[in-house]
Amino acid sequence: MAYLGKGGRENVFVLATKLNLDFDKSMTIATLKDLIIGSENYDEELTKNVHSTIFGDRKARAKKQEEQKENLRIKEQKENLRIEEQKENYALKNEKKNYASNN
Repeated sequence: MAYLGKGGRENVFVLATKLNLDFDKSMTIATLKDLIIGSENYDEELTKNVHSTIFGDRKARAKKQEEQKENLRIKEQKENLRIEEQKENYALKNEKKNYASNN
């Protein structure tokens, strides 16, 4: 039963939904645990597996979101470097142009 505390409130709500239990969002985690354990068709092994899947899926989604954020950050850095390089090249061309016209 300790596994029900792993992953937080949202995971327990998702588990209750997957087990087709009637609940409302105002319920506490303890109340939801009691509802799950006291349900007519409670099977501890099945419930553990479903909960583990829910927890793993959430963790994988969070990791994927972090990776996407990091990739976006890297992409923005590269774009900023490219823009800076273009500015420097433009300034250098102007300097050469001005130097050539003055000599």
